[in-house]
Amino acid sequence: MTDHDDFHSNVRRPRRPRPSVGQLLGHVLFALVVISGLVGALLLAGPALDVEHQAPPQAPEAATNP
Repeated sequence: MTDHDDFHSNVRRPRRPRPSVGQLLGHVLFALVVISGLVGALLLAGPALDVEHQAPPQAPEAATNP
C-alpha cells in the first residue's frame, strides 16, 4: 500500500458563483414560458377531450341502406 491511498484532502471545493440577476430572470422567464405553454395546451385540448358534448358517430351511408 502506498502513502497516497490513505490521503484525504481537507481542502474544500470553492463555492459556485451566485447567478447574476440577468441569469435569474432568464431562468424565471423560461419557466413561465414552459408552464404557460402547458396550461395553454390543456385549455385548448379540453373541449376536444370532452366526451359528454360530442355528437354520436354517424354510420356510413352503405351501412344504413341494405
